[in-house]
Amino acid sequence: MKYKIKIIDENKQKEINIGEDEIIEIKYNIGLAENTDFANNRSSIEMTVTGKVISNIENNTNIENNENGNNTDLYEQNKKNIIDLAKWAESYLEKNDYRNVEIFVNLGSNKNIDYKFANMFVKNFRQELSIEKGIGVFVLHLKQKFHQKNKLDIK
Repeated sequence: MKYKIKIIDENKQKEINIGEDEIIEIKYNIGLAENTDFANNRSSIEMTVTGKVISNIENNTNIENNENGNNTDLYEQNKKNIIDLAKWAESYLEKNDYRNVEIFVNLGSNKNIDYKFANMFVKNFRQELSIEKGIGVFVLHLKQKFHQKNKLDIK
Protein backbone atom coordinates (compact mmCIF):
# COMPACT_ATOMS: atom_id res chain seq x y z
CA MET A 1 0.00 0.00 0.00
CA LYS A 2 1.32 3.41 -0.96
CA TYR A 3 -0.05 6.78 0.03
CA LYS A 4 0.65 10.48 -0.25
CA ILE A 5 -0.84 13.62 1.22
CA LYS A 6 -1.60 16.97 -0.40
CA ILE A 7 -2.37 19.97 1.83
CA ILE A 8 -3.82 23.01 0.06
CA ASP A 9 -4.93 26.40 1.38
CA GLU A 10 -8.25 27.91 0.29
CA ASN A 11 -6.65 30.20 -2.30
CA LYS A 12 -4.62 27.29 -3.70
CA GLN A 13 -1.48 29.39 -3.33
CA LYS A 14 0.31 27.20 -0.79
CA GLU A 15 0.62 23.47 -1.29
CA ILE A 16 2.47 20.85 0.75
CA ASN A 17 3.00 17.43 -0.85
CA ILE A 18 4.14 14.69 1.51
CA GLY A 19 5.26 11.58 -0.37
CA GLU A 20 5.15 7.91 0.49
CA ASP A 21 8.84 7.86 1.45
CA GLU A 22 8.19 10.49 4.14
CA ILE A 23 5.04 9.03 5.74
CA ILE A 24 5.21 6.40 8.46
CA GLU A 25 1.55 6.33 9.50
CA ILE A 26 -1.75 8.13 9.02
CA LYS A 27 -4.63 7.83 11.47
CA TYR A 28 -7.96 9.61 11.43
CA ASN A 29 -10.86 9.45 13.80
CA ILE A 30 -14.48 10.51 13.43
CA GLY A 31 -16.13 10.96 16.81
CA LEU A 32 -18.54 12.99 18.79
CA ALA A 33 -17.46 16.51 19.60
CA GLU A 34 -18.58 16.04 23.21
CA ASN A 35 -19.53 12.90 25.12
CA THR A 36 -22.92 14.38 26.05
CA ASP A 37 -23.85 15.36 22.48
CA PHE A 38 -25.21 12.63 20.23
CA ALA A 39 -26.31 14.81 17.32
CA ASN A 40 -24.72 13.69 14.06
CA ASN A 41 -23.95 17.25 12.95
CA ARG A 42 -21.70 17.79 15.98
CA SER A 43 -19.13 15.17 15.08
CA SER A 44 -15.48 16.04 14.81
CA ILE A 45 -12.64 14.67 12.72
CA GLU A 46 -9.08 14.48 13.93
CA MET A 47 -6.05 13.17 12.07
CA THR A 48 -2.51 12.28 13.05
CA VAL A 49 0.25 12.01 10.47
CA THR A 50 3.56 10.54 11.58
CA GLY A 51 6.46 11.04 9.22
CA LYS A 52 10.22 10.85 8.88
CA VAL A 53 12.79 13.57 9.15
CA ILE A 54 15.12 12.36 6.42
CA SER A 55 18.82 13.06 6.84
CA ASN A 56 21.14 13.70 3.95
CA ILE A 57 22.91 10.43 4.82
CA GLU A 58 19.66 8.43 4.49
CA ASN A 59 18.86 10.08 1.20
CA ASN A 60 21.48 8.09 -0.76
CA THR A 61 21.21 10.79 -3.43
CA ASN A 62 17.79 9.38 -4.34
CA ILE A 63 16.65 11.81 -7.01
CA GLU A 64 13.23 11.16 -8.49
CA ASN A 65 11.09 12.85 -11.10
CA ASN A 66 8.04 14.52 -9.62
CA GLU A 67 4.67 15.01 -11.36
CA ASN A 68 5.95 18.06 -13.27
CA GLY A 69 8.93 16.13 -14.61
CA ASN A 70 11.41 18.04 -12.43
CA ASN A 71 14.10 16.23 -10.48
CA THR A 72 13.47 16.35 -6.76
CA ASP A 73 15.91 15.42 -4.07
CA LEU A 74 14.04 13.56 -1.31
CA TYR A 75 16.17 15.17 1.41
CA GLU A 76 15.48 18.69 0.13
CA GLN A 77 11.76 17.98 -0.40
CA ASN A 78 11.44 16.58 3.13
CA LYS A 79 13.26 19.58 4.59
CA LYS A 80 10.94 21.96 2.72
CA ASN A 81 7.84 20.01 3.86
CA ILE A 82 8.87 20.13 7.52
CA ILE A 83 9.54 23.87 7.32
CA ASP A 84 6.15 24.43 5.63
CA LEU A 85 4.35 22.29 8.24
CA ALA A 86 6.02 24.19 11.10
CA LYS A 87 5.02 27.53 9.54
CA TRP A 88 1.44 26.29 9.13
CA ALA A 89 1.41 25.13 12.76
CA GLU A 90 2.38 28.59 13.98
CA SER A 91 -0.05 30.44 11.68
CA TYR A 92 -2.74 30.59 14.35
CA LEU A 93 -5.65 32.91 13.47
CA GLU A 94 -4.20 33.82 10.09
CA LYS A 95 -6.01 33.64 6.78
CA ASN A 96 -4.39 30.34 5.79
CA ASP A 97 -5.05 28.67 9.16
CA TYR A 98 -7.58 26.22 7.63
CA ARG A 99 -6.48 23.99 4.79
CA ASN A 100 -7.89 21.11 2.81
CA VAL A 101 -6.14 17.77 3.26
CA GLU A 102 -6.27 15.11 0.57
CA ILE A 103 -4.96 11.58 1.08
CA PHE A 104 -4.39 9.38 -1.95
CA VAL A 105 -4.10 5.66 -1.18
CA ASN A 106 -2.88 3.20 -3.81
CA LEU A 107 -4.07 -0.27 -2.80
CA GLY A 108 -2.36 -1.96 -5.76
CA SER A 109 -3.93 -3.60 -8.83
CA ASN A 110 -5.14 -0.17 -10.01
CA LYS A 111 -7.36 0.21 -6.92
CA ASN A 112 -7.34 3.58 -5.18
CA ILE A 113 -9.13 5.33 -2.34
CA ASP A 114 -9.06 9.13 -2.17
CA TYR A 115 -10.00 10.99 1.02
CA LYS A 116 -10.71 14.73 1.10
CA PHE A 117 -10.98 16.51 4.44
CA ALA A 118 -12.07 20.16 4.26
CA ASN A 119 -10.98 22.94 6.63
CA MET A 120 -8.40 21.21 8.82
CA PHE A 121 -6.11 23.12 11.17
CA VAL A 122 -2.99 22.18 13.12
CA LYS A 123 -3.84 21.22 16.67
CA ASN A 124 -0.29 20.14 17.49
CA PHE A 125 2.99 19.72 15.61
CA ARG A 126 6.08 18.19 17.13
CA GLN A 127 9.40 16.78 16.07
CA GLU A 128 11.49 14.17 17.80
CA LEU A 129 15.16 14.12 16.88
CA SER A 130 17.63 11.63 18.33
CA ILE A 131 21.30 11.52 17.47
CA GLU A 132 21.68 8.43 19.64
CA LYS A 133 18.96 6.52 17.77
CA GLY A 134 19.87 8.14 14.46
CA ILE A 135 16.28 8.96 13.57
CA GLY A 136 13.99 11.92 13.29
CA VAL A 137 10.20 11.88 13.38
CA PHE A 138 7.52 14.52 13.01
CA VAL A 139 3.97 14.19 14.27
CA LEU A 140 1.26 16.41 12.81
CA HIS A 141 -2.05 16.40 14.68
CA LEU A 142 -4.88 17.98 12.70
CA LYS A 143 -8.45 18.78 13.60
CA GLN A 144 -11.34 19.83 11.41
CA LYS A 145 -13.19 23.11 11.80
CA PHE A 146 -16.07 22.41 14.19
CA HIS A 147 -18.98 23.78 12.15
CA GLN A 148 -18.12 22.09 8.88
CA LYS A 149 -20.54 20.64 6.36
CA ASN A 150 -19.27 17.90 4.06
CA LYS A 151 -16.64 16.84 6.57
CA LEU A 152 -15.25 13.99 4.48
CA ASP A 153 -15.43 12.98 0.83
CA ILE A 154 -14.29 9.43 0.01
CA LYS A 155 -13.98 8.12 -3.55
